[in-house]
Amino acid sequence: MAGFWNYRVIFCEATKDEAAQYQIHEVEYNLNGKVTNWSETGAAPFGTTLDELKDDSMRLNTAFEKPVLKVVRKTRGYELVDIETGEEAFAEPPAGLTQ
Repeated sequence: MAGFWNYRVIFCEATKDEAAQYQIHEVEYNLNGKVTNWSETGAAPFGTTLDELKDDSMRLNTAFEKPVLKVVRKTRGYELVDIETGEEAFAEPPAGLTQ
């Protein structure tokens, strides 16, 4: 199935063992912009050169340009929602991406 992905900030609520925290994650979408998956662990910049590391860091920073998300447990599984509106997470497909 075709789709796209981007970096998003996800708020992780506190548990009995861990404090609440924000992390940048990779979030995958279908061609309609609906979330289909997200990384279990937070993303970290990397590169084989200092310039590659800087470039990757800049890509991760794009997460701050989008609404913050949080994971919500549903009857059957989990979904990402916009932390401010409570609406299901969504992203505009990149220009030129077609079904």
